[in-house]
Amino acid sequence: MLKSKTIAIANQKGGVGKTTTAINLTSALGILNHKVLLIDADPQDNTSLGLGTKIPCEKSLVHLFDENSSALQQIMQTHSPNLDLIPSSVNLADLEINNISKNVFELKKALDKIKDKYDYLIIDCSPSLGYISVNSFIAADSILIPIQCEYLAMEGLNKLLKTIKEIKVNFNKELDIEGFLITMYDKRLKHNQHIINELKAYFDDLVFKTVIKRNVSLSEAPSFGTNIFDYKIESIGSEDYLNLSREIITNRNKMKNTTKTLGKTIQQIMNDNKETNVVETSIRKNHLKHFEPFDVKKKNFNKLKNLTKEEVIKRLGLVYNDIHSNIWMYRVSERATVFRKNFLYLTFINNRVQSIELRRFRRG
Repeated sequence: MLKSKTIAIANQKGGVGKTTTAINLTSALGILNHKVLLIDADPQDNTSLGLGTKIPCEKSLVHLFDENSSALQQIMQTHSPNLDLIPSSVNLADLEINNISKNVFELKKALDKIKDKYDYLIIDCSPSLGYISVNSFIAADSILIPIQCEYLAMEGLNKLLKTIKEIKVNFNKELDIEGFLITMYDKRLKHNQHIINELKAYFDDLVFKTVIKRNVSLSEAPSFGTNIFDYKIESIGSEDYLNLSREIITNRNKMKNTTKTLGKTIQQIMNDNKETNVVETSIRKNHLKHFEPFDVKKKNFNKLKNLTKEEVIKRLGLVYNDIHSNIWMYRVSERATVFRKNFLYLTFINNRVQSIELRRFRRG
């Protein structure tokens, strides 16, 4: 059994899609049947608001820096399947400025007590590289760095990488870079592909294969207090974040029996100052069928038992499932609402459906 993994999402440059990634990556992992805890460590609390949480909230990350408070007491359910949240608080800013103890292990100590309850713990970090971010990096196994597809993408990145290196050397020797995520890509703009080429030449295979494309629905969803899957599951943004979640899952599986860093090491990145332009590369487009909900009243799901994957695809489509995975998920719709979702889970053994489970998730 794989141990849980803690990933901090960080970039000191604002407007790079950090919060959008935190909300939709965690929601995608939950939809794919992984138990996830999202920790909003940004005093601006956009992640908490983007998931429909009313701020201020009695539960808050700030309480984890109090020895008398338990992390379990600060967890709240979200309307997204398998996704729990520890909300942010404006008081985090006061803690950043006025904290006296400067104990940089507080967050790690609190999360270590509950991490076994989850497959993934995702920390949405503040843009500033202060006390809260340092706590987050020490608590994390890896850092995911969103980079907007623009000419100023590398601005401030050296400072972030230097901070990560210092944390790794002095506090958390297991800290790794999960990957660089290219966001807000627009294929109509030639310079976007040029930027991707430069990032790949510089950071090698630490750049995620998945590229998050510009998508209006991604920016609209948080204003409705929900993720892209509840807001518009047939959008390209939904497809991109499901693909990203699969890369994260694959990385976790790769690390099961090895401690090798995926791509360049932090030290190599810090020492490598070359700037190389390479031939234009193509981005593999995933030709997934659009999601089509079906009526639960007219479907006898037991008839899916013992069907092969190919037979299931003929009846329900592949949608956004991975053909190689042994657990597939479909959203079953009677009446689509943000507050109630039905999900059908199919478990395959030897390429045939062995178990069928229908679950209903409600807002916590």
